[in-house]
Amino acid sequence: MLTRQPGTVGRSQAVGPGGDPAQVDVVVDFVASNPALMILLVFLLGFVFFAYLFIRRTMTGLRDGYDEGYRGK
Repeated sequence: MLTRQPGTVGRSQAVGPGGDPAQVDVVVDFVASNPALMILLVFLLGFVFFAYLFIRRTMTGLRDGYDEGYRGK
């Protein structure tokens, strides 16, 4: 039976002698032990994506308005 060390959440295999755990194990352990941080990061990423799309839509609408005004429509 494998003994779990403090801070390890889902690792089921022991780390080989002289080898570090795979990066995937480290990421999975970090995400599993910090769900609130992950929710915050997803929220921030969504906000940045929304802000980019909002500004892009505003600028393209502004450009279309100037073009229509210049043509005299």
